[in-house]
Amino acid sequence: MRPDSEKRFSGALALLPGHHLTFQSALELLAVLVLLLALSGGAWLFLRTEALSITFPYPLDYGEAPLVDQAMRLLAGESLYLPTLDSAPYTISNYPPLYVVAISPFVALWGPNFWGGRLLSALSALASGVFLALIIYRLRRDALAALIAAGLFLAFPFVVHWSGLLRIDLLALALSLGGLYALVRAPEGWAGLLTGAVLLAAAAYTRQSYALAAPFAAFIWLWGGCGPRRAFTLAALVGGLGGAVFLALNAATRGGFFFNIVTANVNDFGMERLRWNLEQFWDAASWLSLLGAGMLFGLPAARVKGWTVAAPYAVGATLTALTIGKIGSNVNYLLELCAALSLLAGMAVAWSRMAHPGKTVRWLAVLLLVVLGWQTRHMLAVTESDYVLRTTSRWDVLEELRALDAAVARIEGPVLADEYMGILTLQGRPLTIQPFEVTQLAWAGVWDQTAFVEQIRNGEFAAVMIHYFPTFDVYRERWTAEMLAAVEEAYKPVAEYADTRVYRPRNAPAVPVPETCAGAPWRIPTRADLGLRWDSVALMLFGRGNLTQVPVVAAADGRLYRAADWQGSVAVLHEDPFQPGAQVWSFYDGLASADGTTSYIASEFPPGSEGVPVKQGQLLGYQGVWNGGPGSMPVWQHLRFGVVRAEPGERFVNTLTGAAFLDPTPYLGVTLRDDGAYRELQPLRCGE
Repeated sequence: MRPDSEKRFSGALALLPGHHLTFQSALELLAVLVLLLALSGGAWLFLRTEALSITFPYPLDYGEAPLVDQAMRLLAGESLYLPTLDSAPYTISNYPPLYVVAISPFVALWGPNFWGGRLLSALSALASGVFLALIIYRLRRDALAALIAAGLFLAFPFVVHWSGLLRIDLLALALSLGGLYALVRAPEGWAGLLTGAVLLAAAAYTRQSYALAAPFAAFIWLWGGCGPRRAFTLAALVGGLGGAVFLALNAATRGGFFFNIVTANVNDFGMERLRWNLEQFWDAASWLSLLGAGMLFGLPAARVKGWTVAAPYAVGATLTALTIGKIGSNVNYLLELCAALSLLAGMAVAWSRMAHPGKTVRWLAVLLLVVLGWQTRHMLAVTESDYVLRTTSRWDVLEELRALDAAVARIEGPVLADEYMGILTLQGRPLTIQPFEVTQLAWAGVWDQTAFVEQIRNGEFAAVMIHYFPTFDVYRERWTAEMLAAVEEAYKPVAEYADTRVYRPRNAPAVPVPETCAGAPWRIPTRADLGLRWDSVALMLFGRGNLTQVPVVAAADGRLYRAADWQGSVAVLHEDPFQPGAQVWSFYDGLASADGTTSYIASEFPPGSEGVPVKQGQLLGYQGVWNGGPGSMPVWQHLRFGVVRAEPGERFVNTLTGAAFLDPTPYLGVTLRDDGAYRELQPLRCGE
């Protein structure tokens, strides 16, 4: 047994039951157990999150649908790499084809789906963790350090989030780490060299940015261990294989391959985006970042075995991560950096445990294990608070997405979409456009959008679906100003599901909106040209027109009440038409400006009004955009209408809770799809 193996072996024995434990050894054992407990929690969170993602039937990310669309095109014998964007489809295949080839069997066997690609991503993340562990074990022969490296990688919030998506990055990472492991394991034989070269080239043909970190680390490793000739042989193999495939694909696609993966990757780079993303990484993994920076210089300085793999890989991964400043970038740019820091942490743990218990370096091991345990717990908290929510929030609107799916299925003809374009692919419909990609090309002057904008202006598309995130105007990065103006000119909003507004051509036949439903005891209190929506206790009716132009009227004869602090609300007391002798209130809310300071209630009903007689159809005010309180997002111009139980003595309820409301639809005679089971904007329809 080699001397360094004997040291490591005796050090490990000191932590086993039945052997003499020093105080320091006991502390180290406790630190190991706490860290392993935290890492096991990370593994459970990873598996739970991936299960939620894989089983979700609809898109979780904008970038999933284009890949499924490409798989559909590949199976149909079509080219993935169009040489021009002169006509539809206006789509871009930004990445090499290997991932699309990998998910094509799932599409061929089970039809368009997202679960197959997400499963592949989750398995690739697990494989990446395994390869990190194998690299550490091969270099340092320390099983604990290997396990810690794998566990840390799977605990990263960015890894947990991205592993549940149908995206290319985790497969590329697994292939690159597999190639690196093949060369670490067998640097001198031809089998290891060829296997490593093929896997490294395959990683680059999954995502082109993976041609940096792992190949660079492999090159330095071979140079340091086997000499420059071996290193340049690897470079020639990887470069020659990659170059041959590139030339073949580019020739087969008549230049389309170069156009899609090189020319079309022209996204604007912003230092503010870079700063913001790096701050997110620092907030999630500050201690690992500091440890990684220290090891990046400490491992070479101490000549620790394996530094020629870990340090160059970290340098390459850091350079790749810095490209996250591109517009539209996401946490996938950070995955190699997560792997690099996990690798450096594993190397640090192995190095700190080399000596016998009692040596100074073993005190460093205790400190290192404690820091890694704390860092793991913090990363799990970030995952739960920031990233798991991105998956569970989609589950929260599942019913709305099912409604959107059903609505899209009823639309004949081409549909333009952004966030939920995956609903089109699930229905087997090809994508007409990838709006973000072509918008970037239009801004860069690479694509002339004139013909496409004219198609929108002419109403040539059956529908347009635009997603409006509540906190950020992402849609302005996905559609040019000219496209949005053309949509506004030629289309009208007809429905909204899960923050996605559905537009139909304005020249489509208009459906008359009734003022009164036949047989209903009350009239409809305002216009609902744009439809209505159920908000769990009341109806929101959306009218077309500018502010102070869409009137709100009394639904029936009664006596009006307006509390002194009601800025945008009034209520009218009526005899209940369904319960003789009982009384109910019709409640009118939202008649105020977006900031709640300007009231749109008619001047004859000032605050404090009580018992004022009103007639059916009498003007009460105008639709507003108020939405409930400071910090609330304003909504379309609307009236929120409800029916409220009257308290004894003809009083309005003291606290307006859900239990105080009655179903308003019988009073107006309107009917809702699925009994208003989901928050869906739908046309106003009278009951049959």
